[in-house]
Amino acid sequence: MSDEPHDSTDDEDEDDPWIVAACPVGPELAAQIAGMAELDWEDIGITRKAMTDAGWRPNGGYLGDLNERAYTPAGHFVYGDDCFAMPFAYEYYVHPDRAMSEDFWGALPGWQGLVHPPTGAFGSQLEAVVAQFTALLGPPDHDVTHERRPGPNYRWRYRIWRRGDNALVVAPGLDGFSYSQFEHAFVQIRPLPADAPLPPVTGLPDFFSW
Repeated sequence: MSDEPHDSTDDEDEDDPWIVAACPVGPELAAQIAGMAELDWEDIGITRKAMTDAGWRPNGGYLGDLNERAYTPAGHFVYGDDCFAMPFAYEYYVHPDRAMSEDFWGALPGWQGLVHPPTGAFGSQLEAVVAQFTALLGPPDHDVTHERRPGPNYRWRYRIWRRGDNALVVAPGLDGFSYSQFEHAFVQIRPLPADAPLPPVTGLPDFFSW
């Protein structure tokens, strides 16, 4: 994953609408994810059964058109070959000749797109999900910020809970579907041995990529 965000340029049309699209993470879904946080996500059989038991729709032995492994009833896409990765918000703008030529995420079932969102709309989606997991698991074990470059909009804050030999994180990152032009917010469960230190802050974007 490239550690560089999209830079605004003078040739962007000021009328191109910025959008924050989100699929809420409610208390039931957060509790389900927290309950899966100590599973071996490298064991597809175990994780597929857990998702099925939770009422999610796994794709069986096949990946979907966007490489998703499963869908939550709320409409989230679940990714990851050896981890759990679930974006719940995207921030982007639409332009016919750019990475996002149409409002794909905002039109999906369960997702809501806010055009020309107020300042902080993307961050508020992150904070709402952090609050859900804090209510379930207590304060994060790690709360660190990766300042990728100067500017208030380019800081990535990672809230990380250690769960057995895994780490559960809520954080922003670069969106691969836009070729890293825009950002998404995600929940992820990734193997991290209980006795292993957290990777350096500068390495977290790569560590939590999928």
